[in-house]
Amino acid sequence: DTEYVGHWCVAFQLVFTANFAIQNLQSSLHEEESMGASALGCMYATSIFSSIFAPTIIGILGAKGCLVVAWICHILYTLAQFYPAWGTLVPASILLGLLTGPTWTAQGLYVSACAFSFSKRSQHSPYTILSRFNGLFFALYETKNILGNLVSSFVLRNGVGNKSEGIIFKFCGADDCPDAENVTDIEEPDTWVVDTMLVVLVTPLARSEWVGRVSLRETATSWFHTLVGTEMIYLVPFMVFQSMEQGILLTEYTRSYISCPIGIHKVGFVMASYGAVTAFFVLVFSRLARLTGRYPLFALAASVNAALLAVLLNWIPERSEEELIFIFPAVWGVSEGIWQTQTNSMLAVIFYDRKEPAFANYQTWRAVGYTLIFSYHSFLCVSTKLAIALGFLVVGMILYTAVEIRIRWKERIRIPKSGQKDPNAKRKSTSQSQEGLSESVTDVDEVSGSKKKKKNKPASYDT
Repeated sequence: DTEYVGHWCVAFQLVFTANFAIQNLQSSLHEEESMGASALGCMYATSIFSSIFAPTIIGILGAKGCLVVAWICHILYTLAQFYPAWGTLVPASILLGLLTGPTWTAQGLYVSACAFSFSKRSQHSPYTILSRFNGLFFALYETKNILGNLVSSFVLRNGVGNKSEGIIFKFCGADDCPDAENVTDIEEPDTWVVDTMLVVLVTPLARSEWVGRVSLRETATSWFHTLVGTEMIYLVPFMVFQSMEQGILLTEYTRSYISCPIGIHKVGFVMASYGAVTAFFVLVFSRLARLTGRYPLFALAASVNAALLAVLLNWIPERSEEELIFIFPAVWGVSEGIWQTQTNSMLAVIFYDRKEPAFANYQTWRAVGYTLIFSYHSFLCVSTKLAIALGFLVVGMILYTAVEIRIRWKERIRIPKSGQKDPNAKRKSTSQSQEGLSESVTDVDEVSGSKKKKKNKPASYDT
């Protein structure tokens, strides 16, 4: 199980090292008519639709098939950066967006299958194992920000036309507005095509029991049924914010708080520090979740993001404040280490019997958040964008808290009244729920074969 997750981690890390180093520079490099941000907006707008139909696509191609096609699209997207124009960046972005939803839905399925399989042989709860496996995956995945961004910064620093002196910015930070347009004239950095052959090491994940027992038509409508028929609809602002805060970091912070005051050649160095801190805290919080549960960690992440957004709203960075410019993304990495591991683990447990449409919903609403950020990139001031994200954070946390209360209330009423006099009744009920949840998912070896187990319907589980 851990070997499969390791292969999975390395494959994603290699592919996204080039991809995210490029994305971090889009809003600064391709400033003409906001071509860079517009291309990213097209990518994530397309991924909204691909996420909705992700269960259907995975049912047809399989999880691994989706990934192989996605890696090819990533190569084409990287190649398009050699000849940046509307005719190359936008089509490549749309093509990549078509596979983004299925790619990350498959990622959630793979890690969940390995975690549930491992939990049957472990003394820990399924949620604890899910948290650890997601921590392992995202810790290595986040190292993409280190290598890729360091390379891009060294390339930009050594380029004649890439010095900060060649950039003319009139306004920085929260005062950066479209009507006070900044002027840039920066050469594009060299990039490379990533070797994706490691993906062949990943064992194909056969169709899950959920896909096996529903028709193709039902998989197409499962996204909507999961959204309106479960607690998922209350988690929408919560999920949208997670991508909005990432979008702000990738576009607004890199442009208005890094490129503007200290130069585009420093973007990679700053984002590399963010990646290192995120990778570290992903491991820390994936272990800490066993002791605290998910809600205190989510509350901490929300507090960190709220504080950062509030400070950025009132901060105009200057060249002399380079240390602060590095510190803010590092602190940002603390909250990101929580969002990534705990959200995936939470969805796998709450929606244990419909993980495909649950992860598809998650990727859809994350794509909506990215699309919002990139769509109004050229129309709103940075201060307005920060205020919108802060509003989504407040509403999202309120509704998420309501979901947690509702889940705990459901778990209480499941305890049989006849067992209330037994002081061990609650303990037995919890043990039976955990046992049923562990048995509800076959391990990776069984999933990839023809053997299937009868699915039980356990209660939602939280550490």
